[in-house]
Amino acid sequence: MVVLWAALATRVWYAPWLGLAHAIALPLPWLFARSAAGSGRAMQVLRELSPLLFLAVFWVELDLVRPALGLVGIDGPVAALDKWVFGVHLHEVWLPAMDAMWFSETMNFAYYCYYLAVYVPPVVLALMARNEAVRDMVFRLVLVYLGCYLVYIAFPVDGPHFLETPAAGTHTQGFFYHMVEAAQKLGDSRGCSFPSSHVAAASMAALLAWRWLPRWIAVILTVEAVGVLLSTTYTQHHYAIDSVAGLLWALLAWWLAPSLYRRLTGTAIPAPATVT
Repeated sequence: MVVLWAALATRVWYAPWLGLAHAIALPLPWLFARSAAGSGRAMQVLRELSPLLFLAVFWVELDLVRPALGLVGIDGPVAALDKWVFGVHLHEVWLPAMDAMWFSETMNFAYYCYYLAVYVPPVVLALMARNEAVRDMVFRLVLVYLGCYLVYIAFPVDGPHFLETPAAGTHTQGFFYHMVEAAQKLGDSRGCSFPSSHVAAASMAALLAWRWLPRWIAVILTVEAVGVLLSTTYTQHHYAIDSVAGLLWALLAWWLAPSLYRRLTGTAIPAPATVT
């Protein structure tokens, strides 16, 4: 990113500042590693969770990369694939056909709870000093998110949320409908539709729950992952094919993670001592 923003320094006013920010951030992993011995609990938690914090910043930055590079949305092929796979655009027909408040609120609740399902488990385990579990979770989540982000930069797809007029109806009066809309306005980035990072991360969180957390929590996070898979299309934020691609990428990333971890660290990816 330092190289990218340096190359764009004369094109957009914010490029030099973002390049400087990345240059300052470069030594942070080294500093975290240096602080491993004898550091306080707060620093240890911050060290374990720092990659997820960087991801949140990078998500916002994605909205600045695209105009700086002059990229335009490439929705045509994805929309055509969506129509070919499902016969119709499910995001167009599903919500109007099932506009009942109880169902709409259930879908929006599942969509909104994505944030809790993905980020709460590693935070809680970090506070409990379950470092092996945290490192496995953080590594796999970073892998699945960065895979999505690289696609977003190379192949930006806007999706129906930005390109189409949302359906009107009873659902627009719902509490969680407005919560989702407020969250989207706070931090949504254009061009990040395919694959759905919501589905990919929620699916990865559910898989990690079966590996590290009690069974009842794993069941809840699996139900939530299914809810996110369905709600991304129902709420008209994504093409249905975006959600399918997000699920497939999560499964592929889960399979790739052990070998990638070993290549990067020279050790096996952390695993629980006993099955919970």
